[in-house]
Amino acid sequence: MTDKKLMETSIALEITRFQRDSLENQIEQLSAQLHSATQRAERAEARLHDTTVMLSNLSMQATAMVKRSSVSEVFIEGRGVLRLSNPVERLPTS
Repeated sequence: MTDKKLMETSIALEITRFQRDSLENQIEQLSAQLHSATQRAERAEARLHDTTVMLSNLSMQATAMVKRSSVSEVFIEGRGVLRLSNPVERLPTS
């Protein structure tokens, strides 16, 4: 090989190594971001499940009362999460 070809090959090899290292760093960063997003999604899913169960329980309690419910809205952390515009009255069983 001539000196010129050897120099071109060395430069091309260095560029390739630099690009490889850069891509490996990007892969590591994207993997970390994906892991973080997956954890956030799992926590959000758990919170959604807990909230759904809580709202279901509140709804069943509100509609199972013998007297008409005087509750028109349920607040959690200052936000209205359940609004009973026409609460259901439970009929007495014989």
